[in-house]
Amino acid sequence: MRRISPIRPRQGDGPALLELKTSLQTTQDALNHAYAAFDYTSDPELTESCIFEIRALQSRMNYLLRQIKELETCAKTAVTAGVGGRGRWT
Repeated sequence: MRRISPIRPRQGDGPALLELKTSLQTTQDALNHAYAAFDYTSDPELTESCIFEIRALQSRMNYLLRQIKELETCAKTAVTAGVGGRGRWT
């Protein structure tokens, strides 16, 4: 089964959702950079700093993912319920 990335913008995403996805991509890039810095750091104080930065970025990513899922769920519920004139005919 093909996995769909929550970051990839889709047609019909609202501006709030696009902003969250952009922020998530930026955070993911920063996390990759923090991991690379951790890999090349030998000083104990800098290693500790990298660990704090990695944990902070992971927390931010978790928050952004929760917000994206919540917005997508609200959007699907609104479409199914008929909000905005695009509901299903029953």
